[in-house]
Amino acid sequence: MPKEDDIRDVRSEQEQRGKRPIDAEEKKRIARLREKFYDAMRSGNEKRFEELLTRDLEQKPGSEQYVRSWQAWKKYHGER
Repeated sequence: MPKEDDIRDVRSEQEQRGKRPIDAEEKKRIARLREKFYDAMRSGNEKRFEELLTRDLEQKPGSEQYVRSWQAWKKYHGER
């Protein structure tokens, strides 16, 4: 699961409790990152996907999120 999903879930819970106002710009940023993630997945270009993870999503190689992202990549592309 990409980093933005975790952030979105936490913020959604906070908004429901009234602790954080809805931030339209943040929602747009998350939507852009999500679209970039899926575009990179569909491209089949491992280098592009790697750059997205480390640069745009700020995932550190070896981190749980990074590993899960690569597992999603492999599943999408039929690798094991």
